[in-house]
Amino acid sequence: MSFLNNLHYTYIMMFYCLIGLAFTYSLYFILRKFLPRFVIQDNDADFISGLHAALFTITFLTLGYSLANVGETADKYQQNVVSEANEIKSLDVLLALYDNNESTILRQDLRKYALSIVNDEWPHLEKSQGSPITLTFQRRLRANLQSLNPITGKELAIYSEILKTSASIVEARSSRILMSGEQLAPQFLLTSNMGYLGILIISALMLTQFTWFRFIAITVQIITVSFIFAATISLDNPFKGEDRISAESILIVAQSPIRLYE
Repeated sequence: MSFLNNLHYTYIMMFYCLIGLAFTYSLYFILRKFLPRFVIQDNDADFISGLHAALFTITFLTLGYSLANVGETADKYQQNVVSEANEIKSLDVLLALYDNNESTILRQDLRKYALSIVNDEWPHLEKSQGSPITLTFQRRLRANLQSLNPITGKELAIYSEILKTSASIVEARSSRILMSGEQLAPQFLLTSNMGYLGILIISALMLTQFTWFRFIAITVQIITVSFIFAATISLDNPFKGEDRISAESILIVAQSPIRLYE
């Protein structure tokens, strides 16, 4: 299923919908052609309906839990990116307050680092990797920060905060790279897919007693489950595909003009 990770939500939904409809009605037509006398008897209809309802409920609950889990995780990841941008912004403010020629150069380097996160590192997050280019910018920035030589009490106080903030920026980057590889436990999607397959098989069996009501109900059911599958898979890969986590907050910091803060 790895190829689904890079697809847009709409295409994932269409994939599950088309596969589900094609499998169900193909199985139904195969039964009609090769086993024309195979029809669910009245004494088995209640059992099949109950089994279908139970299997659908279990699959729906599993998918619902998975969707809630990945949705909460995606929101957390986006908040972490915003927090990282705020840390970069805080370091920029501290360097502005430090107010000397070296700090002005460092503010330019800080923007280059932030821009490298967006342009160089963000594509690498699809493979749960960091960019060596961004890492080089980070190491250079930290080395230059350590070369500052505070003299006055004001400079010493600001320099102490600069070191703390730079450490937080390094930690935020490491956490972002690490969390880009985290996904929902595969057992949840495996269970949901097996339940979905069972629903499709039972739906085809139920259609042997064909009514237009059953036909419409089963079609709507397959489409509904396809939407939930698509949302779950899309949100479970927050740094992949077209619906990836946005780096806009970091880009805003990278493109902000250098100005003094009072």
